[in-house]
Amino acid sequence: MILVTGNAGFIGGYLTRALAVQGTKVSGLDLRSLPDPKVVETHTQGNILDPDAAGRAMKETNCIIHLAAAHKDFGITRDEYYRVNVEGTKTLLRVAAAMNVRKFIFFSSVAVYGATQPSNDGTTPNPNNDYGGSKLMTEEAIRAWANEDPLRSVVILRPTVIFGPRNRANIFRLVRQVCDRQFLWVGDGGNIKSVAYVENVVDAALMLLGRMAPGVLTLNYSDRPQLTTKQIVDIIAQKAGIPIPGKRIPLSLALPAARIFDVLGTITGLDFPITSARIRKFNTPTCHHAETIYKMGFQPRFSIEQGFEKNVSWYLSHKGDLDQADTLD
Repeated sequence: MILVTGNAGFIGGYLTRALAVQGTKVSGLDLRSLPDPKVVETHTQGNILDPDAAGRAMKETNCIIHLAAAHKDFGITRDEYYRVNVEGTKTLLRVAAAMNVRKFIFFSSVAVYGATQPSNDGTTPNPNNDYGGSKLMTEEAIRAWANEDPLRSVVILRPTVIFGPRNRANIFRLVRQVCDRQFLWVGDGGNIKSVAYVENVVDAALMLLGRMAPGVLTLNYSDRPQLTTKQIVDIIAQKAGIPIPGKRIPLSLALPAARIFDVLGTITGLDFPITSARIRKFNTPTCHHAETIYKMGFQPRFSIEQGFEKNVSWYLSHKGDLDQADTLD
């Protein structure tokens, strides 16, 4: 049996269903209750910082796929990133050692590279925010754990931004704005934005699971080809059957305007969709190459266009429910 932490989340949901389809028994550990209990053998609602919860979830398992993390770009303090991501993982590792679990797959992030562009599997990490720093420190803890026992097998997977149906993060905001014809260009859109469709990422993880060997394998994941922001926006508009957005505002005007929302967010604690950090991020290249996974023979089932077609279709068919959920939030 395999333990998936964060199994009630976006990627975790896809991963547990894929494991169940291939006949693998799955145990889950998540802060949330499980929306579809049929896809897992057991589900423990608990915190990865709690060794008792980790121990209950880890019974009869021989491998851990670790997804649970603090990862939002708003409302999370530096202390929380390191407490959840680093100390939570160390708790899992201690319990795994005690229960003789020797296989560990960790979903890290290309955020460990910081502003280094472009990156590949051999690029030296240089994080420039707390999320990336906490992910890198977690990687180091996992490598130390692996080195304690020559029979332990570890995969550290560093995906770029992951998108697909049911995701509610940054790509979701972009899909929503374009589909609702509320998108306004800031900048020229010429910067590269590496992306990864969720089902491709899950397929890559399953392939790596089947090839685990003693030691530590660290590698990136991103889909091909590398697209610019403009190309991605054009694809979303085309899949939605609407005109490609053309309205623009200079970055020099957008950033001061967005700082109003920064202040309001600080005062009210609300997560506004427009912030100066998100505008800067939108205009920053994030070019991350995944060489090792493709050299291993991995072939994505879905193109980036097919992934966005699925994402746009899901958004348009659930738009009313999503708008209602946002109102209730």
